[in-house]
Amino acid sequence: MKRFLRTSVIQTVSGLHLDEVMLRQLLRRASRNGPLVQVVEMHETLPRDADQLRRQLEWVEKRFTLISPEIFFGLWDRTRTPPTWSKPAVVFTFDDGRESNYTVAAPLLESMGTRGLFFVVPEFIGLRGSQAKDFYYSSIDIRGVAPTGREEEWTPMHPEQLRDLTRRGHSIGNHTLSHVSLAHLSSPDLERQIRTSAEKISSWTGTRVGAFAWPYSWNAISQKAWDLIRETHRFCFSPCAGTSDCSLDSPHLIWRTEIEAAYSAPEYRFMYSGWANPAWANRRRRLKVILKA
Repeated sequence: MKRFLRTSVIQTVSGLHLDEVMLRQLLRRASRNGPLVQVVEMHETLPRDADQLRRQLEWVEKRFTLISPEIFFGLWDRTRTPPTWSKPAVVFTFDDGRESNYTVAAPLLESMGTRGLFFVVPEFIGLRGSQAKDFYYSSIDIRGVAPTGREEEWTPMHPEQLRDLTRRGHSIGNHTLSHVSLAHLSSPDLERQIRTSAEKISSWTGTRVGAFAWPYSWNAISQKAWDLIRETHRFCFSPCAGTSDCSLDSPHLIWRTEIEAAYSAPEYRFMYSGWANPAWANRRRRLKVILKA
């Protein structure tokens, strides 16, 4: 029923061109209040979806300013003069560390003059064959779906590819050591999942890890976990849809909107335009209560 209602709403918005109406409102807000940023959360970017992803990026480029993680991080520096972009901005993030992000997403972003932020799971990185497949279906994709025989779906990057992404101007972030919920972990386990994970990533890239994104749902975190994240990372990204206003919001609680490479045009236009944001407003408020933010 939820899927049917979602599809019906998206088709209605697309058919009436209400996504373009919302985009114009977003543009007015950005011109009035300063930089607004849509942080996109993607997962797999498979070769079979490469053309579809390219079309999505081309559509985004016409309506948004594509920015790199480095530029995005700079927006939170209150001592800097905010940029005067004519359009709201978009920064792309990718979760888990799939190799398809390296082979498909990164080159596409580079071809459009921007870079991405890749949140990786160190215990997944470097696995191959049955070990990668077992980890993926036991710890990352836990929906209980039948495993496929397509290695591109569950093969992770290896450390050298992370180093190469860093050399090419992309950023590598922390997505916990083993892709777990942080809601009920003990202090030692939180240290391992957050601090040890960051140290492992840094040992591969040669750079400090400044960004963290917790996995699973918007509330798969505790105040204790969030306090440790703020202590060890400059930025914290949530799996909670919304548009970031860098002049008002906290860099330790950044909203991210899931928009996948395989989405149809009506789906991704609906999400980029912000039509989903009101439905997430209550969860954003509840998350702030959980974290005492």
